[in-house]
Amino acid sequence: MSFDFRFRFLEDEKEIKQLRNFLLEQPFNYPNYEDWVERSIQQIDNGYKKTILAFSDDILAGDLIFQPHKTLPKVMELKNMRIHPDLKRRYFGFFMFRQAEAESKDYDAIICDTRSDRLDVLNLLKLCGYREISRVPLYDSNTEDVVLLKNLKNKNQVS
Repeated sequence: MSFDFRFRFLEDEKEIKQLRNFLLEQPFNYPNYEDWVERSIQQIDNGYKKTILAFSDDILAGDLIFQPHKTLPKVMELKNMRIHPDLKRRYFGFFMFRQAEAESKDYDAIICDTRSDRLDVLNLLKLCGYREISRVPLYDSNTEDVVLLKNLKNKNQVS
């Protein structure tokens, strides 16, 4: 991919189809992932979930999906981030995390999770100021997931 990168919110039906295909290309063995993608596309289309997209020459190269937490008031939840394999380690995720934080100014915190063996993601989240609050099997009993939180209101908090 060339060096022509743009980040923006999802804009039209064509991009919804691109996002669906992009997500389905990288399931990372999550149970019922295809069903989650279809539900998420509907929730993106109706405005409940928000997306930040990264493009290179009009090709979708990354996404971050986030939404208000379903049970914790004033908490935003990061739901999904995917980066094209050829573009990893270029801080696309860092930028999208920061943008999601800027879009969450009315929230007190952001929560997210990742698999415990995804050290690259864990290190990126810690670099962005997220702190580990729990380790539990969220999606299946054979994997350990790490739940992380970032306080958005107290900027002086030690991470």
